[in-house]
Amino acid sequence: MRQFVAILKDSYYEAVDGFVIYVMLGMSALVILVVGSMSFTPAEPPEAFQKIVASREFARIIPDRGRSRAISVATAHDVKFAVSDVQAEGSGYTLRLTATGSPNGDTLFDEKGPRNDLAKGDSFRRAVAIWAKQPKTMKASEILEKSGKSGPGAKGGKGGVGDIEISLDTDATVEEQRAVSDADMEAFLQNQFALHAGMDATVRRVTIGVEEPTYLFEVTTTGGSSVRGWPHTTKIFFGAVPITNNTSLGQVLYIIEDQIINGLGGAVALLIGLIITAFFIPNMLRKGSVDLIISKPIGRSQLLIYKYIGGLTFVFLVTTFTVGGIWLAVALRSGYWDPRFLAVIPILTFTFAIVYAMSTVVAVFTRSPIAAMIVSIGFMLCLYIVGQVKTIFDVIRIERSDRMPEWAFTLVDTLNNVLPRYKDLDKLTSKLIAEGTLTPGEFRTSQIGLVEVPSWTETFGVSLIFIVLMLAISCWRFNKRDY
Repeated sequence: MRQFVAILKDSYYEAVDGFVIYVMLGMSALVILVVGSMSFTPAEPPEAFQKIVASREFARIIPDRGRSRAISVATAHDVKFAVSDVQAEGSGYTLRLTATGSPNGDTLFDEKGPRNDLAKGDSFRRAVAIWAKQPKTMKASEILEKSGKSGPGAKGGKGGVGDIEISLDTDATVEEQRAVSDADMEAFLQNQFALHAGMDATVRRVTIGVEEPTYLFEVTTTGGSSVRGWPHTTKIFFGAVPITNNTSLGQVLYIIEDQIINGLGGAVALLIGLIITAFFIPNMLRKGSVDLIISKPIGRSQLLIYKYIGGLTFVFLVTTFTVGGIWLAVALRSGYWDPRFLAVIPILTFTFAIVYAMSTVVAVFTRSPIAAMIVSIGFMLCLYIVGQVKTIFDVIRIERSDRMPEWAFTLVDTLNNVLPRYKDLDKLTSKLIAEGTLTPGEFRTSQIGLVEVPSWTETFGVSLIFIVLMLAISCWRFNKRDY
């Protein structure tokens, strides 16, 4: 243990010997400060609830009582939702929700004047009926194949667009509409609040003094203005620059945490981490230094592994400082605490471990930090390109596979299967962040929610095998070489 700690200290002194580490920490502190300068101002409750129920998302219908994974094009867009009497109660609010549907029948005239013919139902009952039944579905690849728009590769693959199922039910019969009960209506609205606003609600229909196709409901919600679907106005630099206006809190947090921090910030962190740690092993293998080290009672393989772990520990600590600081700043400023974002710390460290394993191999064979730096950065770029091409080919496989030769799909699939899953780790992280920030409805209709991704076990397993193989080659070369 003392040997391991001594090597960690040696790696630390190498890292702080140059100015790069200070620049890296300074940049991290600057990003935390910028994020901390953001303000998230929630809309007033009456305005917020009206925007929620009048949004396109709230009108989106997910069949099978909100459980279906199939994409449905059916919506309640022809139903007018309105709120009134919004009052704070406990940790939530009470309000009255009015749903005004359009009659499916014609207008009738009698001695009392014009009246609605509701014998054929109305648009609100139709929406609830579509939501309540289990839909007939078909895969997107099958629909395209029947329409003649897909080629020989249209069967799709794991994680491809061909796995997406489409709901074929976009209407409800008159019998289905008339069979809709008050309990169905209440459950439908409760589900819409949960899916598209990210808040729990209890709903009770009011029938006294209300005639169909107008429906009145008393709603009680839990959760204040920090729920994911609540509209917020976001500003930066302590209110000086507006960024969004009445955008759901979850969407703003997703952009910050995934696309900016995990995406751009993660790539920059990996790049700088590789530049700093590329000197660790070559410096140890310099003539004079290595002679002194290998004369000590420690095995060469053990020494090399300790040095490798030292590089990982350095990146882990810097990542913890940056990601942890940003998460704390966002949570304090927005009031929304989602610990799943902290998973970026071990995932980003593991991603670095993949590329650093390649850097270790090159360092042992060449003893050149420049070579280790160039090859590892090039390898990281290669993994990114393969992952991007695989994602593009998954779409082409369904939409325009007849324009690409079959060998191209085979080559890309093979490269993706045998190489470390750099891009898959990024997809899994994005999915994890999206699940924690977006509302369930936003997540289901987002790109990351629609496309299946490989499992965590498969992604980590393939990548871990690569790391072990690279370290085994490095240890073999280190043990065989004379110094």
